[in-house]
Amino acid sequence: MSSLYFFILDRSELKPQVQCYFTHSFLCPPGAVLGQDGGAMKQMLLPFWLGLGGTLGSGRQPFPWIHVSDLAGIIARSLEPPVLSEATPPTPQVYNGVAPTITTNYEFTKELGRILRRPTIFPVPEFIMSVLLGSERAVILTQGQKVIPTKTLESGYQFKYPDLTSALKQIVGS
Repeated sequence: MSSLYFFILDRSELKPQVQCYFTHSFLCPPGAVLGQDGGAMKQMLLPFWLGLGGTLGSGRQPFPWIHVSDLAGIIARSLEPPVLSEATPPTPQVYNGVAPTITTNYEFTKELGRILRRPTIFPVPEFIMSVLLGSERAVILTQGQKVIPTKTLESGYQFKYPDLTSALKQIVGS
């Protein structure tokens, strides 16, 4: 973001010609971003290929995820100018960067193992996660958060990878 964005506190002080450049903002908090060239998959694939993959903690926690292509599509869609009336001041739009299907860590683990044709029998206890990743990051992974992309769906965005199976097959080449 530019420093000008933080400097302008009241857009009514701007000339009308300049206001059009400052009428749209959005937030797109992503889930675990899945793709072939890095992100969360880069860290997960080796243990799974070795047959050491397993659930994180209990596995019952929600595991919000998104394919990198869909995240890019949501960002591109959210950059489109909103339809506003003069009486409606612009407000930041929030497009949750997660797939429309709710998945638990257990479901994710089992599906990745199935697609890779590898066992998923070694759960990672919460205390190990805390030691390896720190307590704050471990809590995020072991407790999860249920996120629904309501605004994203309302915007008309069509997911390329709405389900976990299609996303993982594209990533691992099955």
